[in-house]
Amino acid sequence: MKTGKKAILAIVVLLIVYLFVGLCFMPRENGHRASAAANATGKTALADGVVYLANAQDSISYAVSMIVARDMPRAIKELEITPATMELFVKGLSDAFPVDTSSKALAYAHGVVVGASAMDMFDEASYAIYQSDTTLKVDRRLFLEGLKAMAHGDHRTMSVDAAYDYYNRIIFRQPSEEFIAKNSSRNGVETLPGGVQVKIERAGTGAVATLDSKVGYIYKASYINGNLVESSRGEVVEAVVGSLLPGLTEVFTTLPVGTKCKAYIPWKLAYGVRGSNKVPPYSALVYDIEIVKIVKK
Repeated sequence: MKTGKKAILAIVVLLIVYLFVGLCFMPRENGHRASAAANATGKTALADGVVYLANAQDSISYAVSMIVARDMPRAIKELEITPATMELFVKGLSDAFPVDTSSKALAYAHGVVVGASAMDMFDEASYAIYQSDTTLKVDRRLFLEGLKAMAHGDHRTMSVDAAYDYYNRIIFRQPSEEFIAKNSSRNGVETLPGGVQVKIERAGTGAVATLDSKVGYIYKASYINGNLVESSRGEVVEAVVGSLLPGLTEVFTTLPVGTKCKAYIPWKLAYGVRGSNKVPPYSALVYDIEIVKIVKK
């Protein structure tokens, strides 16, 4: 569905370019010929595959629609519209683009368009929340109820702020805290005084950094599901220890140079309640770290 809508959007963009560039510089003689042919023969004149309608204005109106819809067969295929459902598809087109331009008709049409976009968002939201778990789905009826409540400005069931808070708590905070709680009992995992969990892969024997130290290290940061957040790509990067995330600060001020470890950082010691442009709020993170050197003590 998403791909098909993008295809239709691309068609509309193409139309705008065509109208404001192509038609502006098109020789006007063609329009006169079309008008003359139509006046002479009504709707039967045929030239270059075009059956001219009652006049040039009608003909260009129809031609523009064909330009808009030129990729529609591909979009229909991607949307999995079948011959059995084609009439419903056409009805949806008509409902979203009414010939009646009264305020009521346009309000209804805008509702159809917004609803179609929301349907796309519904599929994305459902996947983002439950991903490969096909036994769980976002409830369509309640999703629609929320849309209608927002349209009416009704926040009695849930305000926008409360919705964000609840979503972040269920989708990010709860899994993060459950992960950290379970991880603490895994073999080889040690919890440092500040709350960071570490699993030592290679013990270091060098000096230990302070808050003011600049350290050189190699790292890879991941979400608790294993998806990559960012990485130094095997290269040594340098930073002042006190400028790093609280969880990383604890790692560098506790473990000596030469240490290679996996650090499990609770959300409070990572990006916290706000998150960052890459990391959602309440996200626990997993760092693969190698402390290479202290650049400046």
